[in-house]
Formats: sequence, structure tokens, C-alpha cells
Amino acid sequence: MHHVVLVEDDALVRKLLEKRLIAAGWRVTGLRDGRSLCEKLAEDPADLILMDIGLPHIDGLALVEAVRAQGIDTPVMVLTAYELPHLHATVRSTGANELVQKPYDTEDLLHRMARLLAA
Repeated sequence: MHHVVLVEDDALVRKLLEKRLIAAGWRVTGLRDGRSLCEKLAEDPADLILMDIGLPHIDGLALVEAVRAQGIDTPVMVLTAYELPHLHATVRSTGANELVQKPYDTEDLLHRMARLLAA
């Protein structure tokens, strides 16, 4: 069973996505912000990290950079509702592997997650 860490500050979105991921066979660790992400990954490594950009305390892009600076090479998929023309390049420059625009189709998200793990 693959393990995903989901970092999403919106409790409703986090809980709904957790349920969908669990139903699809994933083991999920949900976090409301990224302050403890590196420690969680050290305790219980993940196969994939899903994170929102708009997080409290430390935004998702800075969090990706912090994860990479720690030497953690777990694939990172960034979720966002922002629609900025330079966003894809900005997300990639932080070390993230993929950007997913909200709203997203859950089946498409699961497919993209599986494809990222297979790469």
C-alpha cells in the first residue's frame, strides 16, 4: 500500500480527499500545515507528497524548497486554485514534480499520482 502525505489547510477538502485516497487503496497522513512535514517524513517516509500552495505559516512553494533542502526526494504534487501564467515554471523551479489545478477530477488525480510513482 502506497503512503501519501496530504498537506491541506482546508479541513473539509483534506478530509474528503483523505477518504477518496483511502478508498483507492492509499495510506494517508493528513496535515493542516507544513510545519511538521519534514519530521513526519523522517518518522514515516512517504511515497508521494500532495500539498496545497496556499498554506498557513509556510506556503507550499517554500515548503517544497525546504523539503528538497533537507535532501528529501519524495515526489511532490502541488495542488492549487491559482491560475497564473508563470505558475507551472515557478512550481517546477522549487523542485516539485507536478502541478494540479483545482478543481480537479479525483480519478484524474489518482491516475496522475500513479503515473508519478511509476516514473
